[in-house]
Amino acid sequence: MITKKHLPIVYFLLGFGIFMFTRLSNLVPFINIAILIAPIFILRFIRTQPRKKGVWLTLLGFILSMNIALWGLFNFDEVWMTIVFGGIRSTLLAIIWFLPFMMDRLIYPRYKNKGIISTLIFPIVTTAMFYITSLEGPFDDGGGTLSSFSYDYHSLAFNQVRSLFGVWILVFIHSWLYAMVNFLWENEFNWKAIRIPSLVFAMVFVAVFIYGGVKISDNAEKETVKIAAIVLVPEDGEIIPMSRIFDTRTTSPFEETISKIEMLTNKAVGQGAKIVSFQEFAMVIEYKEEDRLKTEYQRIAMESNAFLSITYAYFGDNEKGENKHLFINGKGEILLDYTKRYLLGIGDFGETAVFRKGAEIIQSAETPYGTIGITICKDMGYPSFIRQAGKQGVDIMLNPSYDWPRSSTPWYLTGAIENGFSFVRPSYNGYSYASDYNGKLIAHMNFNETKDGIMYADVPTKGVKVLYPRIGDLLGWTSLIAMFLLIGLIIFTERNLAKTLEPTAQNKNK
Repeated sequence: MITKKHLPIVYFLLGFGIFMFTRLSNLVPFINIAILIAPIFILRFIRTQPRKKGVWLTLLGFILSMNIALWGLFNFDEVWMTIVFGGIRSTLLAIIWFLPFMMDRLIYPRYKNKGIISTLIFPIVTTAMFYITSLEGPFDDGGGTLSSFSYDYHSLAFNQVRSLFGVWILVFIHSWLYAMVNFLWENEFNWKAIRIPSLVFAMVFVAVFIYGGVKISDNAEKETVKIAAIVLVPEDGEIIPMSRIFDTRTTSPFEETISKIEMLTNKAVGQGAKIVSFQEFAMVIEYKEEDRLKTEYQRIAMESNAFLSITYAYFGDNEKGENKHLFINGKGEILLDYTKRYLLGIGDFGETAVFRKGAEIIQSAETPYGTIGITICKDMGYPSFIRQAGKQGVDIMLNPSYDWPRSSTPWYLTGAIENGFSFVRPSYNGYSYASDYNGKLIAHMNFNETKDGIMYADVPTKGVKVLYPRIGDLLGWTSLIAMFLLIGLIIFTERNLAKTLEPTAQNKNK
């Protein structure tokens, strides 16, 4: 029988045990709804423990659960690199998740009996801390920090609120849910005590769904363009892991790969595709071959008379190379020449070991099929960066990927909702897909199920105007300011209390 003494152990085991199911993992299955449950118990655990003990045990819980769940997810050819990279990445990710719970434990007790204000402490600090850690670093919206708050339980209507405030509104609402359940728990579901906070939360929750339902209900016929998303399926069936490209500086057989790219382009154009977009690392070359490769790409675009979205990466001789994405028109003119901004790796591990970052600028071009923007894979995971595309009025975003680890869901899909553009992502070793500006899937293709590696999608040529690109991360900044105000109020109150008690203490001494 579970006694009151054993409840903290139950909270700990349930919280961190379920939390492991919120991760993309080799060891445990991913369960969509786990993100709605696990943090409730973790928050309950840390709030019911003595401050110092609760903080350290919660940190330990995140480190253990994250390292167990993510063990071996990023495989290098060298075992020691797999262990070191995975351990560092998982521990850093655990710390990021731990920070909001630590801040809540320090701040919440001072506002515990403040009604609805007490329910807002955790959402404020969670939004603030995740916003800070999202500005720069190795983790992105698809890397385990923010993705759990997005599309993972498949509610398209609920996700439309991102078009107003970005991912931060989902972080806030989810965190508010965790705090609300704990608030009900602490007040023993006494209706008189919980009435106002419960009604306010319910009204906000319902309003979010009503807004989303209205936004996705537009069924008017739209002008579209056929886009082909192409991945280079290996003929021998061997999938080359991304880590091998970095570790051994593996390059593509030039003539053979160009011939395959040309054949697939012509095949797609023959089926009516006006824009052809290839996976990330369509070619990997040495620096001395770059000019030759560009000439070949321009020739293929010109002879096929189609817009070609094509990638390559080169290794430098005495310095780091670049991971590139070109957008070429049917005349063979390079309209956009983009270098990947956010690389997958840390220090001497991953892309950062061999490639340098590009400029923090989104490039776009006007075409007969709308304004086309281009990025590469992980770039889509940084809301403040991708927001440039929304400001530029991009209608279609092309985002080729080389997945590591393999994706099985539409990573970065909700970036389309935030910025009002349609989205096409050809993914080697992953889930290729196209969506409209509401995040509705138009077409998809699993890498291990395709024969020719071509996915066709009729994509809207016009996006929609949404609020988020214009107001930016207002909710993130507001939460950050509110957190500091809460801390400042605590300090101010304690100082005044100390001054008030000081004369009393002096009189007693007399």
